Amino acid sequence: MSTHTAIATTSKGVVDAIQVETERPPPGHVLVKVSYSAIGPLDTYMAVQGLFVQDYPTLLGFNVSGTVAETGSGVEGLVVGDRVAGFGLQSSNSKGMQQYTILPRTTCIKIPDSLSLEEAATIPDNFITAFYTLFDCLGLPLPTFPVSAPPQRADTPILIYGAGATSGQYTIQLLALAGYNRIIATASPKHHEYLRSLGAHHTIDYRSPGLEEEILLAAGESIDLAVDCISAEETLAKISKVMSANSSVALLLPVKEGNSFSASEGRQLWMELPPDRNPFAPTVKPIEVRTLLYETNEYMRDNLMLKILPFLLDEGIIKPNRVHLFDQGSLKERVEAALGFVHSGKVSGEKAIVKIL
Repeated sequence: MSTHTAIATTSKGVVDAIQVETERPPPGHVLVKVSYSAIGPLDTYMAVQGLFVQDYPTLLGFNVSGTVAETGSGVEGLVVGDRVAGFGLQSSNSKGMQQYTILPRTTCIKIPDSLSLEEAATIPDNFITAFYTLFDCLGLPLPTFPVSAPPQRADTPILIYGAGATSGQYTIQLLALAGYNRIIATASPKHHEYLRSLGAHHTIDYRSPGLEEEILLAAGESIDLAVDCISAEETLAKISKVMSANSSVALLLPVKEGNSFSASEGRQLWMELPPDRNPFAPTVKPIEVRTLLYETNEYMRDNLMLKILPFLLDEGIIKPNRVHLFDQGSLKERVEAALGFVHSGKVSGEKAIVKIL
């Protein structure tokens, strides 16, 4: 039996290198020799705090980039040697922090030569989250790229709170590409110029003492649609002050106690907004976004990674996140360093990428 090295959380607060079986891909799947994977907040919740872990050991890394090593029967459009990126979803054998991984064809894309494997590893989870949030959870009409006419609500002010986050960057890009022209982004000032280059029309310092007034001034009225990329108690409270009656706000789960993107020991995380923590008026609809369920939307399952993202990348009209690369020391040491970086809240406007091979 052939095996390979993987990095897993083996108990709360502990990660280790383990050996796992190198399986052959079943029908409709591909075996990928992994070059890079990403560490995101969900990895830290699992590895550092032991949250959302059903069994130990649990492998880490939802994003993958590398080369196709073998294809299962029925796989079309990919051959051995193709450079690919993919999204690992929930099964252990599809996670990225290992030397080989198995991905469903529906979550694996061939990447253009113009895109490095490091950059490619930043894309899948955030792109899927942004697309699913906008065009499923918030109910905006599905765009067909390239967009030939503006959407019906093109002039609707849309607030992206925490837009410097990697998911916020893709949310802005997709809104701009779909023809929306009143995108209001809150972020640290160091991100403002870059967010405007992605398509934001107004950028506001999230620490501004006049935040509410600045958002309303940019909107010209109250906000009907918002995405909270942080989804902490304090960010929800701030957003609640600018939402109109009968508006909708998407919350990228989990909801965090306090005011930070990261969740330190002892602070609560919720996969549903507790009624006693809901700051919104009864007529405002909070929508809880669970990215791992995006394939329940059959159109997105069949098109998002197979057609839409490849087109946008081939045309060079969507930008990957900036890379913060961890490539020093052993694989375990690289993963531990990336976990500490993300968990400490030091990550800002970039994706923590670990070199695997």
